[in-house]
Amino acid sequence: MNAPLAASSDSSANGLRFPDLLVYRGHAAPVRMEVDVQDCEVIGAIPPGLNGAYYRNSADPTYPPLLGTDIFLNGDGMVHMVRLENGHADLKTRYVRTEKFELERKARRALFGAYRNPFTDAPEVAGRDNNTANTSMLWHHGRLYALKESGRPYELDPATLATLGERDFGGTLKSRTFTAHPKLDPQTGEAIAFAYNTEGVASDEIELYTIDPRGAITRTERFKAPYCSMAHDFLVSRNFIVFVICPMVCDWERVKRGEPYWHWDSTKKTRVAVIPRKEGVKGIRWFTSPKLAMQTHTFNAWEEETNGGTTLHLDHFVTESGWLSQFPDLHDPDAKEKPPFGERWSLDLASPDDRIEQRRLIPHIGEMPTIDPRFSMTRAWQFWFGTSNPALGPMLEWGPKGPPFTCLGHFDEAAGKLDFWYAGADSSPEEPHFVPRHAGAAEGDGWLLAIVGRRAENRSDLVILDAMHLGRGPVAVVRFPCRVHEGFHGTWVPQNELLARS
Repeated sequence: MNAPLAASSDSSANGLRFPDLLVYRGHAAPVRMEVDVQDCEVIGAIPPGLNGAYYRNSADPTYPPLLGTDIFLNGDGMVHMVRLENGHADLKTRYVRTEKFELERKARRALFGAYRNPFTDAPEVAGRDNNTANTSMLWHHGRLYALKESGRPYELDPATLATLGERDFGGTLKSRTFTAHPKLDPQTGEAIAFAYNTEGVASDEIELYTIDPRGAITRTERFKAPYCSMAHDFLVSRNFIVFVICPMVCDWERVKRGEPYWHWDSTKKTRVAVIPRKEGVKGIRWFTSPKLAMQTHTFNAWEEETNGGTTLHLDHFVTESGWLSQFPDLHDPDAKEKPPFGERWSLDLASPDDRIEQRRLIPHIGEMPTIDPRFSMTRAWQFWFGTSNPALGPMLEWGPKGPPFTCLGHFDEAAGKLDFWYAGADSSPEEPHFVPRHAGAAEGDGWLLAIVGRRAENRSDLVILDAMHLGRGPVAVVRFPCRVHEGFHGTWVPQNELLARS
């Protein structure tokens, strides 16, 4: 059992200093700079049609932790934008001005304690919002949002990254939380979203939202999961919404005692909720995974008509342990985190039983998945992800969120072929993002964008690769003259959409 955390601060009259811990050391060290770099150096040539902005979010701590230590996930939201236009590349970074950020900046020290634990906050911020807005970015109905699943969205100006404020979609967002992984329907223009721990405390309730192309919430309804679970991601097909409820659990009494917010509980089963998009939660159906598993992040969900019925396929990364690099095992303090693999889970919706067929989709470890977004919710054949491949280069030393990637991977399911790009010595690529070459291009014909940490140089790059030919190396490298903080998730916004907004 973890002992409660004690309050301790590294900020003093003698100056501000971060503790010498893994989460604040080396390439994971806080950057804390808001920068503007016009015309970054470019090696190679940015593709002529690649005009727009790449936004990604990161957890970049502003102040040393109130309790003396912290986890990687609890840093303040720092958004990075790379604006590409006619072969030029500009870099801009800005903190999201959350309520937490503004209160701590005014105090010139940390005021909020452990991750999502209000009982460890300083007394002067009791009852205030601890949302860090640090996980992902959403572009929808011409607006840009920074997202964190423990709070509501924050809107940013897409040109300046200035924070415009917390948003509740005109008062129609019922929950105090909002997912970091909404799904965009390429056919209808809707965003399908959800909230878990809906009131900001541990609970088994999940709220579903449908947001129309104009930004109005047109449908909202709530259902109960079998237990309080970290519902970090989910899947949406043309006709179904799917949640994998895994035993990363929260008990509010443990939170009150100062223990970590999440624990891995291997005594619980992994459950799968299938919800018809038209019928809603009244049509929910539950399935049980034959193995203990945690869904990390998702590729896609799609349907196949077979034997007079419908088979629902779920393509995602799955691990047989929790996120033990961040949160402990409830029953085994020595448990080790297991690597995630791309799997396909298939559910025969015509069958009366709750059987799930599970098979390995990608014969290689990986995480941070992406597909061609034009094929979301239907059959996709091309898959990209972050990974390592010791045959191409050595593994890097573990950081605060586990082993860094050394490669980007591509799996062409139609050809049954794996391809890799190795980023080079002391280099760590992060989440890849796919951009089609043009609106009518074939699936996978386009560019793969990723931030790469150049660890030996204490610097970062944006690389642009031909998505179907990773092994050929980058067509362009945008060199940053500085390091940006390791990030999580991002999005691409085409120039025509940016101009339409302005």
